[in-house]
Amino acid sequence: MNIEQAISDKTLQDWIKPGYRTRNKIQELKRLFQNNAPFPHLELQNFFDEEKLAKVVHSLAKEVFLEKESDLFKFMQTHDFATSSTEELIELRKLLSSKPFLVYMEEITGIKLKEKSIDISASLYQNTDYLLPHDDQLEGRKIAFIIYLSNFEARDGGKLILYKTKGTIPREEEKTIIPQFNSFVFFKATDKSFHEVEEIMVNKQRITIGGWLHGAYHKSTLHKAREY
Repeated sequence: MNIEQAISDKTLQDWIKPGYRTRNKIQELKRLFQNNAPFPHLELQNFFDEEKLAKVVHSLAKEVFLEKESDLFKFMQTHDFATSSTEELIELRKLLSSKPFLVYMEEITGIKLKEKSIDISASLYQNTDYLLPHDDQLEGRKIAFIIYLSNFEARDGGKLILYKTKGTIPREEEKTIIPQFNSFVFFKATDKSFHEVEEIMVNKQRITIGGWLHGAYHKSTLHKAREY
């Protein structure tokens, strides 16, 4: 399947806003992805169809959020959507792991991806929750992605912070992304893609759906990392 066939796919057309499905826009996103610092990433605002995304938000009420806590993180998370029986979540997972969507992402990122190979779950951060710097790199992970389902302001905390590294050590904050409903953020998962979720400072819920798209990997070059 080529990019023209991908962006003509009905499911892609149903889910992704028309402005993000033109050849010119895709070429622009491709340039931005490669040039963005501190590592390849994009923040695409107002990306999905609002009606479909609203149904996804509503469907999360049917899911169980489990507490996850250590010295490095504190938040709540669902099981992977692969185990969900909720129609809207099954549909979203199917979209993000479909051939047309992966071809679309490959065209933007230049990264070869595996069809139907995805980790995806929902996360909930509340007052005082946080996630310290980490790089997301584990075997097979190629692209980390986040769909924001809440609106935050800078003073609320909960920003996604991207770090500049020296070698493979995070040194300083380079960019911050404030959660906005219907923003789609993704970045290349490498041993330099250090990021964190800033501590939540207010009584608001930071709700996201996120995970990883997978591709080929070589065991000899794997970076041993913890999953957060």
